[in-house]
Amino acid sequence: MTYEQVKKDFLSGRIKGCKSFFKHNNYVLEAAYCCIILDQFEEAKELFTKVAGENIRAHWGLLLLQMLTGEISRPPTYFEVRNFLEIDLNIFILYCRGDFVEKIIRYADYLAFYNPECYKFIGRVFWANNLMPAAMFFLRKAKDKLYNDPELHYLLAYIYYYNDNDIEKCQRALSTCLEILPNYAPAVKLFDKILTL
Repeated sequence: MTYEQVKKDFLSGRIKGCKSFFKHNNYVLEAAYCCIILDQFEEAKELFTKVAGENIRAHWGLLLLQMLTGEISRPPTYFEVRNFLEIDLNIFILYCRGDFVEKIIRYADYLAFYNPECYKFIGRVFWANNLMPAAMFFLRKAKDKLYNDPELHYLLAYIYYYNDNDIEKCQRALSTCLEILPNYAPAVKLFDKILTL
């Protein structure tokens, strides 16, 4: 077994054997994530703490554990939320850990204080996993917080077009997107597609 094979297994929802491989080969961060999935929070904390000084993902991992246990003692950084929140929520959805997802999104307003794009990240995860009511809840919240985000309006347009088949709402969202950023390529492409209907 190679690291890439085991990592692929873990990211595909096949955790069996992953933790022991990662621990045995000193992949501390990966082993800690296995521990979280397996509800072994104390061991995960020990592993994250071991490398938190040199690894920003481990530093985030400690905060992740705090959110899961409801005992937050430090704020996240802007980049921790940007780089890891979406990925980790996706992992928990993959492993059917809705309990973890629920605990983390309870902190959405807290996380958004440090990175206002937080709502968009959460909405995008739910959208990617076809959990549309939750996706739209967070994407609308993102729109209220960061109206001038062209990517957000494009994502809404995409959903209106492909998920809802609502051309009118799609056009409005695309128009807003292109008012903010006139040459936003994905929006221009979708707009052209609609015009040829």
